[in-house]
Amino acid sequence: MFPLIVNAQSVGKWRAGSAYKLSGEIYTLSCFVSGPDDEWTYNEKLEILNLLKEAQEWIKKEASKYNVSVDFSQSGNFGLNKDIKLPFIERGSASGKESVDWVSKVLYKIGYSSTLDLGTWVKNNTNAENYQVIIFAKGKGNGYAMAYSTDMEKEKYYVEGAVLYERYNGNGKLASSSIVHEIMHLYGAWDLYKTFNQTQENEQRARELFPNSIMLRTSYNINELTIDKLTAWLIGWTNKPEAWYETFRPR
Repeated sequence: MFPLIVNAQSVGKWRAGSAYKLSGEIYTLSCFVSGPDDEWTYNEKLEILNLLKEAQEWIKKEASKYNVSVDFSQSGNFGLNKDIKLPFIERGSASGKESVDWVSKVLYKIGYSSTLDLGTWVKNNTNAENYQVIIFAKGKGNGYAMAYSTDMEKEKYYVEGAVLYERYNGNGKLASSSIVHEIMHLYGAWDLYKTFNQTQENEQRARELFPNSIMLRTSYNINELTIDKLTAWLIGWTNKPEAWYETFRPR
């Protein structure tokens, strides 16, 4: 049995893995994966990398509003010239039952003997203190984040990451705002819309308090979205929590 995605937002699972605090220099390893019967084209990959860049630039802009500096200039990629092939591509369905071992599967496929070797490489070759793996999967699915907690196996899950699909299940193309949304989860942000562990009541309150939050909705126009102050606190951009923040904690 794989740990469920619900572990990503449960009590006591905040700031435990490779994506600790969304500030300073951050190393991003992006990976392109596909199944046996499908492949990315090179131009499709370039389009996705442009979305990733747009997402990162938006995060930097939002961080500046909180007087926080974020630098995504250090990065790496596997699969740009030739897909990382997996025997099976799980299609995220937002059920909360998806497996969260994508990062270890992909790193082993690339050739890492240990996932923790990535952290050693980042430490020895970059100035980044935080790092994550962003996996882009060919085809449709609901993307999701894979955060670590100390009750999970460190070798398989300490290196945190997210999987995002080429298209949503409704067939729309991936938006840069979805990339941001999942990155936010890695650094502790909570969903503010109804999910398997967030209430409809909290979604309604969020719509009234911060209707343009990146954690409430996505948009193809990322510039109409914002980082709300609850999310800013969760990801480490502010250090003064308010009492009502706790009422939004996922179940």
